[in-house]
Amino acid sequence: MSFENTNTRNVPSYSSFPHSVESTNRLLESSSDTVVKKSSISSTTPPTLSCKSTPEAPPVTPVTLTSVNSTVCRICHTNTPNENLISPCNCKGSLAYVHLSCLERWLNQSSRNYCELCMYHYNAIQTQRYGLWEGILMWTRHPRNRTHVQSDILISILLTIVTVGLVAVCLLGMQYFVIEGRKLGISRAWTKGAICFFLAIVVTGYVVTLYLLIKDQVVPWYNWWKNTVDVRLTLTPSVMEGNTIISRELTETSV
Repeated sequence: MSFENTNTRNVPSYSSFPHSVESTNRLLESSSDTVVKKSSISSTTPPTLSCKSTPEAPPVTPVTLTSVNSTVCRICHTNTPNENLISPCNCKGSLAYVHLSCLERWLNQSSRNYCELCMYHYNAIQTQRYGLWEGILMWTRHPRNRTHVQSDILISILLTIVTVGLVAVCLLGMQYFVIEGRKLGISRAWTKGAICFFLAIVVTGYVVTLYLLIKDQVVPWYNWWKNTVDVRLTLTPSVMEGNTIISRELTETSV
């Protein structure tokens, strides 16, 4: 009994598919070329950062504008609840309101008793800030004033020495000048008159120079000392009524 493989008849031989082999080889070659091209492209392209490495931007919060009360002090630009605003002068609008303490401090620093905007004169009590001797010390302690005082004192000392020397020479040598004048044919009266006239010119020049030096120091000091005062305002009833109205309006607007 012979056993034959029945399946061998149904399987075709390898030589019966020549076209399929060639197509398979072409497909393999094309796939290899594609792999080479992809590898070359990947080697030439620069590396890209991954999305995970970039930090996330913080969320942007919207900016909101809050309403600010426009009624503030024109000096400190605030509206503190500890002190009410007043309108003591003829200024209008936002420049009309001011704190009493701010206004007094401003008037003391500027040495005036009136508004620099509307020229309204306040009801103020002025007292001298420094006494006479204290004012002199304050003036001479300033570096610029100290330099001027020292230079004027030095000039006065030198001028005094020269003037005293000329007067002493003329008075002590009066007899000598008279004798020399007689030798030249000048009388005694003319010689003494010429010497006295020369001494009068010297003394007058000395006095005038000292007066100008003292005036150059005393007048600026006196003006500064006289205008340096402490100003304290006295509020009139009309200002007090306006203060009450302003406080009421500010309370209503804040509510």
